[in-house]
Amino acid sequence: HFHTLLQAPAGIAMDTLCCATFLCTFPLNSIAACVSATAAMFVYGGSTLRTVLLAYFCWMLVDPCPEKGGYSFLWKLGITDFLRRGFFWRWASRYFPVTMRVTSPLPAEKGPYIFVCHPHGIIGVSPMTSFGTDACGFSEAFPGLSVHLLGHNAIFRIPFFREWCLMHGHGSVSKKTCLHLLRHGRCIGLAPGGAKESLESVPGTMRLVLRSRKGFAKLALSTGAALVPVIGFGENDLYATVQFEKGSIRRKIQEQLQNCLGFALPVFCGRTWLPLVPLRRHVTTLVGAPLYPPKNIAEPSEEQVDLFHRQYCEALEQLFEQHKAEYGMAETKLVLV
Repeated sequence: HFHTLLQAPAGIAMDTLCCATFLCTFPLNSIAACVSATAAMFVYGGSTLRTVLLAYFCWMLVDPCPEKGGYSFLWKLGITDFLRRGFFWRWASRYFPVTMRVTSPLPAEKGPYIFVCHPHGIIGVSPMTSFGTDACGFSEAFPGLSVHLLGHNAIFRIPFFREWCLMHGHGSVSKKTCLHLLRHGRCIGLAPGGAKESLESVPGTMRLVLRSRKGFAKLALSTGAALVPVIGFGENDLYATVQFEKGSIRRKIQEQLQNCLGFALPVFCGRTWLPLVPLRRHVTTLVGAPLYPPKNIAEPSEEQVDLFHRQYCEALEQLFEQHKAEYGMAETKLVLV
């Protein structure tokens, strides 16, 4: 049916192409493919292949690259930048589409910056396209800056998928990783709400797990990096979700699984024909003005962290209130939990 696609109107053909590209690059599909391929090689492969796989598994446990934001030699060779700017990412981002809007310049000489992304959503489409790749034009919007998207350590325990992430400059969201990258002048992108926030993902709402998440504020104070609030308008609209009442048995099961596995298991549904695939909704990554720390403090006190965290929350709320009407959320309130 490729001939039929070629004869279709340009708009329909491009939409179909973007949809197909997105399905190929969709994280859950990629993870499933990597796990299935690994299992098949282990079951049906010979003794030599099994030995190689076992050696690979052992190497995954000791490989320091996730704590360095990917493979440094690929950055030096320009391969990471080449992959991040790949046409397939731009096509995939057009599936929704995802666009990035910058409200304030971020001079490279005043960096590095910590891009604090909200909300996490179910799969984090906004952070991934805006900071994990160059699909939204990060390199053009912020010349002179390089950014590493940081994710849960469990991602780097998935065979082969971890290599794909590392090749794009992603890293594990640990204190060691953050300090290493920031002290080398590299920017980082993270979603402090994490897995727990995915359980708060409801279309038309903006509930953020942020009150007790103060590590990024302490990190900014100790390294001198500026905090940049980022809001993904439309992120929570990509899936219909089922919310269980807090305190209920089902909610407790979700929370216990999140504590044990490191990631949450929300009940969600996207497209009717493929529930795991998100709905086509316009997502806008709104990048706010930087919040510079008062000074570089090696060991900030709890009071200093609380104050800076409060200032960040106020800046985030102001950014949301100023722009929410533009994105169909005029009646929505930002709730910090």
